Amino acid sequence: MLSRRRGRSAGRSLARSGPAPSWLARSRLAPAWLVRAWRTLVFRRPAIGAALAWPIVYPAAWAWRRLALRRTRVVAVTGSVGKTSTTAAAAAAAGAPFDPDAANYGSFLAAAVLRCRPRQRWLVVEVGISRPGQMRAYARLLRPDVVILTAVGGEHLAPFGSVEALAREKAILPLAVGRRGLVVVNADDERCRAIGAQAVARVVRVGFAAGSDWRIEQARMDWPRGTSLRLAGPAGELAFPLRWIGPDLARCAALAAAAGVEAGGDGAAVAARLAALAPLPWRHEAMPLPGGAWLLCDAWKATWPSLQSALGVLEGIASWRRIAVLGGIEEPEGSQTAAYRRYGRLAAAAAQRILFVGAVTDYQRFGAGVRQAGPAAPALERCADAAAAAAALRGELRPGTVILIKGRHSEKLGRVALLLRGETVDCRLRRCPARGLRCELCSRLRAAPAAAARTTRAAVETADERMER
Repeated sequence: MLSRRRGRSAGRSLARSGPAPSWLARSRLAPAWLVRAWRTLVFRRPAIGAALAWPIVYPAAWAWRRLALRRTRVVAVTGSVGKTSTTAAAAAAAGAPFDPDAANYGSFLAAAVLRCRPRQRWLVVEVGISRPGQMRAYARLLRPDVVILTAVGGEHLAPFGSVEALAREKAILPLAVGRRGLVVVNADDERCRAIGAQAVARVVRVGFAAGSDWRIEQARMDWPRGTSLRLAGPAGELAFPLRWIGPDLARCAALAAAAGVEAGGDGAAVAARLAALAPLPWRHEAMPLPGGAWLLCDAWKATWPSLQSALGVLEGIASWRRIAVLGGIEEPEGSQTAAYRRYGRLAAAAAQRILFVGAVTDYQRFGAGVRQAGPAAPALERCADAAAAAAALRGELRPGTVILIKGRHSEKLGRVALLLRGETVDCRLRRCPARGLRCELCSRLRAAPAAAARTTRAAVETADERMER
């Protein structure tokens, strides 16, 4: 199980068991908590198996790293936002394999080490944490030669209690790098710079800020082609067209480019590999639609920094008609009312039409923020689910229109993109418990037995309606 990719293994589990047993699906008297508990158990079987296997695979991977992979250089990427994009770019810069759908914690990290062959020059991994105490074990397991720190704050704050406690946990990985290693930090993030100042390894700062060792001098968006990136550092200037959209993804690529060059790579080769790197699924992904419209699909998650990034990109496409399909906020800090009103104000500045997919209470809070834009406020409507949002957009698919899709991971608003592209989507879950699984990899996306799909949908909608009430 542990050697399988996260999305594919979860899809196989769902194909075998389905979201709910037949008796539970048929019964409209089944408690909402019971339906949701069963769905959560089924969807998260790979994660449960990984937790049970950790005591076995950790010592095996620990020994493999020290005995068989002594000459393999390990690059570990961590941070609160931009981890997967930076890891993909770092792997491309090093010419190493990377799967953006691979899990980034626990036994999945150990499995990545065990899959690495002794002849492999580079191993590039993404390291994620969700609670205190995890990073120290990961640092001991990986013994990284290079660490890239993308940002600190904005995600997983609840288990840590404060941004400062989260920063202390994140700092364990870069501070574990020895004197002959390399730590690359985001120069635009104050906490990243502070962590870099404590490291014993050589530290390279990358960003837009003055005083960066590698400074991003240009990140000009060319919608929908990508971003023109130019950065200057001690080894000279690197300039190349990036197929990724927006300045924040350009920073991810710059962190990887600087790490590649500073670790001994050829600048021209690093630039060529990054220029050829395809956009990652559901992360500022530009997609053409029938009729001439374009999608900006950024449906992976909706933390506040990622919402700012996505809506900032949408606002920058000034000459197009801009539409936003938006869901809720992931882990909002402080008052829910204040957070959603701030969200509404930000969306009103970026879009000319907004479709909000979510609970009525969140919609009302969000709408209050949108209306603060006054007479210039965009048209706003609420859609019950992804299918309703796609249906409402059918008349907008014409040249010169860009549609942003952004929502919480559990909302799986990527289904809107699939529907607009004419694909079949049978899944009607409003909240999906499958973490780290894109809909394209899930066998429940297109349920073969129509009767099973109807009974499952009835149970899910009944539970969702109770939860909303």
